Amino acid sequence: MTPEPAPRAYRSRAERRDELLDAAALVVRDGGVEALTTRAVAERAGVAHGVVHYAFGARQHLVLALLERQARDVLPRVLAAAEEHDDLAGALDAGVSAYLALVRAEPERFLLLESLSGTALGGDDALVRGERALWHDGLVAAIERWTARHGVALAEPAAVAADAVLTLVDGLGRAAWSDPDGSATDRARALLLRGLAHALTR
Repeated sequence: MTPEPAPRAYRSRAERRDELLDAAALVVRDGGVEALTTRAVAERAGVAHGVVHYAFGARQHLVLALLERQARDVLPRVLAAAEEHDDLAGALDAGVSAYLALVRAEPERFLLLESLSGTALGGDDALVRGERALWHDGLVAAIERWTARHGVALAEPAAVAADAVLTLVDGLGRAAWSDPDGSATDRARALLLRGLAHALTR
């Protein structure tokens, strides 16, 4: 007589989402962005297809959840590095350098996430804004905390400063992928961040 399969352990909704996101990341790693479907994620996680739809709804929401998890993982580490510095130029450089170090340590992960952001969300402005808002709002809050603690008045609003930092990070992150020894990216980083710090405190 064939034994009954063991029942799956109970998972909270948050745990189930994390399990499915782990599966989604593996699907993208092994098959690229084109392979990422809710059915492929269900098969990888060993659950019914409807479980993925229950947790995320449409495919775009699954993609956004992957990107949001990345932001919640990376952003605190970047901000912690910046918080250690008392001067604006040093804080900016430390934060951006921490981000670039993560890109260099796990280039495949960041390339996949860039592909997800650039293609899987294409045409869905609301989802693109949602992902961007996580980074932007986190930076705005960090800039406001830092300036209040150090008594620094910026020449531009914190929201504008955050936009500038995000733009630099986007460009430098892409440059780091095609710069094997990092020297050109580091020179560009130093120059651009000196200019930004000067513009924000002039």
